[in-house]
Amino acid sequence: MEAGDIRLFRKGIRALERQVELALLAQTECCGVTPAQCHLLLAVEEAIEPSVGELAAEMELDASTLSRTVNGLVKAGLVARREDPANRRRQLVSLTPKGMERAAAINESCDRYYEGLLASIPGDGAETVARALPVFVEAMRDWRLSGNDAPSGCRVAASAVEA
Repeated sequence: MEAGDIRLFRKGIRALERQVELALLAQTECCGVTPAQCHLLLAVEEAIEPSVGELAAEMELDASTLSRTVNGLVKAGLVARREDPANRRRQLVSLTPKGMERAAAINESCDRYYEGLLASIPGDGAETVARALPVFVEAMRDWRLSGNDAPSGCRVAASAVEA
């Protein structure tokens, strides 16, 4: 790709980031959780009683950052945390009945939103986006994990990034 194409691509990524951020705020505001709490609720729902460490690894967050989010959800009555009977150092996280309801509400709301959004893309564009997005995300993750971080002027401390 040429420099102009890369700049145009980067501009698109920034615009996408802002649109996703706005969508997340709107989608989670109605459910009374932050975007970080939303991501964690859905990760717990998908994993079915993961450990705090497993969640931190999956979400690529520092365990202390994730623990703060878990604490907020425990206080809100949306998740429960318990000691793993097989390993007392491990903390397991599960959705409470209230958490299950909240996760279902988030899923229903987001499913409707994205179904409508994808339906508004002309032609076979929705299929192209749906197929390309996971490939792009995986490429970004693999590129970063192989040591190809953002340029030093663009780095953000990992602990500053929320779930």
